[in-house]
Amino acid sequence: LLNIPVTTSWGARGALCEDNDLSVPMIHIVANNKIRTNSDLILTLGSRMGETDWWGKQPYWGDPATQKMIQVDLDEENIGRNKPADLPVVSDIKTFLQDLAEVLKSRKSEINLQARRAEFEPFLKEIKRDRAKLDKNLENAGAPLHSSHLATIAKKKFENNAFAVFDGGNTAVWGQMYYKCTTPGAGLGTPKMGMLGAGVGQALGAAAAFPDRQVYCITGDGAMGYHTQEIETAVRNDLKPIFIVACDKQWGMVKMTQQVTYKPLKTVIKKSLDEGETINGDFGEIAFDKLAESMGGHGERVSSPDELEKAIERCIKANKCSVIHVDVDPVKHMWAPGLLHFKNMHAEPKGK
Repeated sequence: LLNIPVTTSWGARGALCEDNDLSVPMIHIVANNKIRTNSDLILTLGSRMGETDWWGKQPYWGDPATQKMIQVDLDEENIGRNKPADLPVVSDIKTFLQDLAEVLKSRKSEINLQARRAEFEPFLKEIKRDRAKLDKNLENAGAPLHSSHLATIAKKKFENNAFAVFDGGNTAVWGQMYYKCTTPGAGLGTPKMGMLGAGVGQALGAAAAFPDRQVYCITGDGAMGYHTQEIETAVRNDLKPIFIVACDKQWGMVKMTQQVTYKPLKTVIKKSLDEGETINGDFGEIAFDKLAESMGGHGERVSSPDELEKAIERCIKANKCSVIHVDVDPVKHMWAPGLLHFKNMHAEPKGK
């Protein structure tokens, strides 16, 4: 009705269908920051403006002296917690939006949609450039598999309303960056992308709550290692999630931090340090496909995009809890897109 862009926190990403251009996923971090800093008015719905939204502060948001905010929340303690609210509204969001929509419909003639669209057009172009840059990675079609294919192929092979769960550190980042939410509520994960192992329980929960919908979980080998026994839980309870495990045999985010700390120049040049130059960042072979089979599930092992597509098809036909062990390129997997932004996310923002 207003022709204005809508962004979300990382945790709320699955709340919106992303088929509409006005829905701006958080994966386009720079565009999100520009939209947020350039807005003269923000309508904040059910968000505390927490860590993954840079606490609502500059330079990721505008100057509160000139940027006004309407904040709607059912819990009045959340209002104005991090960013001052010029108009606080204590309300259920659904009720508020229904009432707001009725008012806007009655005043439709007063809204200049073309002018609003013209303001948004430069940001839309930046988003499209960003998407094209990300999609260049999909040209890596060899083995071991490039991690950009994980979510891309899964989205293509599973039903449109399938629940997609993202787990792990770098694996969750790769998954989020290449996933498009087309059914509200279908994208699940841990907002800060680093709470290892949570996706296994989320996948089982989704499968139990919605037995008529497909569920898949893209996770890392480190994250999957926390709760592998839940494959038996799924088999015993006739739950049928499909786990796609990106196996790089390393604690990627930990190893990356060590490399940048110990030998930053060599890390930038070589992308990876030699064996022995990091501390306990690697681990050995875990055949997750065999592990699944040992507990009564279906197992597959692949290392290329074509193999992954066929493996997903076989898992769907198997009609039981399945695990696909995917050998990914360990160096490329470590350099997940947007890492610098995630690092900045955990730093106290500068500004007023």
